[in-house]
Amino acid sequence: MSSNQQTLRDAAVIEGIGAFTGANVRVEIHPAEVDSGPSFELDHEGKVTIIPVAVENIIETENRTVLADLNDQTRQVNFVEHVLGALHGLGIDNATVRVNSVEIPMFDGSAVPFINAIDKVGIVEQDAPRREIVIDKPIFIDDNGLLMVLPSDTLKLAYYLDQPNDYAGKRLAQIEATCENFRRRIGASRTFISAERAKDLVASGAVKHTDESQVLIVHKDHVSQPLRFANELCYHKMLDILGDMYLAGRRLRAQVIGVRSGHYQNRKMIRKIAEEYM
Repeated sequence: MSSNQQTLRDAAVIEGIGAFTGANVRVEIHPAEVDSGPSFELDHEGKVTIIPVAVENIIETENRTVLADLNDQTRQVNFVEHVLGALHGLGIDNATVRVNSVEIPMFDGSAVPFINAIDKVGIVEQDAPRREIVIDKPIFIDDNGLLMVLPSDTLKLAYYLDQPNDYAGKRLAQIEATCENFRRRIGASRTFISAERAKDLVASGAVKHTDESQVLIVHKDHVSQPLRFANELCYHKMLDILGDMYLAGRRLRAQVIGVRSGHYQNRKMIRKIAEEYM
């Protein structure tokens, strides 16, 4: 990966159906200037709002990552983790994600649609050195799940999944987060949810678009769709980690190890990292 900052050659465009709204959503990922970092541009209900990717703009939510305008928290974008994971995993430092809804579509539950759209327009190097967060000491979050960040020469990920009461069971995967590995494994891994939790979301009306092609539903003895490869469930947790670890707006250089962790622990970790390193 380049030691200089990178952005897109042109705007990458993709459309899909929002899980919350059930509406058609257009996402445009535009090039951005050196040192601008990633940001979201919410163009919705006749108003445009710029939401920088920064820890102070995180909204606490369950099972997803949300960014909002500090001055008006009703102006928010849900499900930002997969597009941020794609930017992080592909080494894109500067980009503006324009969206005409309050959510980023789930698409197939992975980052593949973002990867394909970005690869179609290409990535270009910019004339400035990359600004990374380089971890130089161990940092731990132990709160209903363990997340560890350790010093490393490159970005490495490991995840231990422990769901003994359903098909997910106990699984372990580890990988270096190169662009090639991101395209081949991490970015290709899909969102999963327990059958019980999926039933509750539909019954409550929280989810309006219930296309099961957008998510893997984990039952006690099977998964709703064939897995793309062994340990897809662990690799998807790594995709979420990559997206959430980009909430400080800079690429991370560290070894990240998750044990039964999720978005909640990820957010606590990136806030702690930002406090100590930015």
